[in-house]
Amino acid sequence: VGAEGFPGMSKKGELSLFVRSLQVLSPCLHMLPKKGLKDQEIRYRQRYLDMMLHPEVRDTFVTRSRVIQLVRQFLDERGFLEVETPILNSVAGGATARPFVTHHNELNIDMHLRIAPELF
Repeated sequence: VGAEGFPGMSKKGELSLFVRSLQVLSPCLHMLPKKGLKDQEIRYRQRYLDMMLHPEVRDTFVTRSRVIQLVRQFLDERGFLEVETPILNSVAGGATARPFVTHHNELNIDMHLRIAPELF
């Protein structure tokens, strides 16, 4: 990484560099595929590569991001509060569907994927 700026003291009295511009100096060691990405599996697993090679895919992600941003802004302006709820629970609950079960290695317990997010 290359940085341009001027030296100075931070608010805590530490010697710092106040950066005006940053530049990535390392080269890319992998060549882009010449014929594009045909394999759907690679396109899903390496989205960054898919977006570099297919501008329409990148445009879709940009549009999706803008829509989510606008919906959040709309609801925020009206006093709504965004709350994150857990996806995995130790007890199955919610709808009558058969729950997906996975194992949490660190906690050494089975966990169930939440089926009905509106019930939390």
